Amino acid sequence: MRGVEAVIFDLDGLIIDSETPEVVAWQEVYARYGMEFPVASWLQNVGRNDRPWDPLAPFRAPGSPAAPEAVAALWRERADALMAASFTPLPGVVPLLSALRRRGIRTAVASSSRGAWIQKVLAELGLERQFDATAGGDEVRRAKPDPDVYLLAARRLGAAPEACVALEDSQHGVRSAKAAGMACIAVPSPLTRQMDFSAADLVVGSLDEVTPETIATLGPAKA
Repeated sequence: MRGVEAVIFDLDGLIIDSETPEVVAWQEVYARYGMEFPVASWLQNVGRNDRPWDPLAPFRAPGSPAAPEAVAALWRERADALMAASFTPLPGVVPLLSALRRRGIRTAVASSSRGAWIQKVLAELGLERQFDATAGGDEVRRAKPDPDVYLLAARRLGAAPEACVALEDSQHGVRSAKAAGMACIAVPSPLTRQMDFSAADLVVGSLDEVTPETIATLGPAKA
């Protein structure tokens, strides 16, 4: 595949849709207290583990209608229920993984989420054996959009960063992969489509549109 040694996947919003349940749960919780959830503010957190925007901030203010701890518990209960109802790989994930594995291309997950969450998701989806390595946000010093998590994934794969192609659904993730010296395909989710993906080498509507042949065009010569 024109020198491509490995393909590195983001997790949330790319392999599974964990973002929609999170947002819907927040919208429901905010509505319960007569507020509108600011999705544009929440988008600042997508693809990052440092969470620059705090959705509990309105409940920490004087005169809040509820304690932040109670709101967080309510949100977690609802988000978990919504996630359980839609816990399945996103379209294109399984066929692409199968095609890459048949060609001997190594695969990894590089996510801002904690390593334990990555392992849980892959195990519950039955995909743990489809990946040669994982790298989580709690295993690096700097979060996306810095390159650390992608560099860690490449190192664990034994692949040069410039010989890797990354798959991402967020602007921060694309910036992270490019900073690591990798080519990157952006696969925006319905929630992230408004982000700036101009740094990506290719933007597609779904992983259904990505094949090993597509990835081969983004080998080291174009990274």
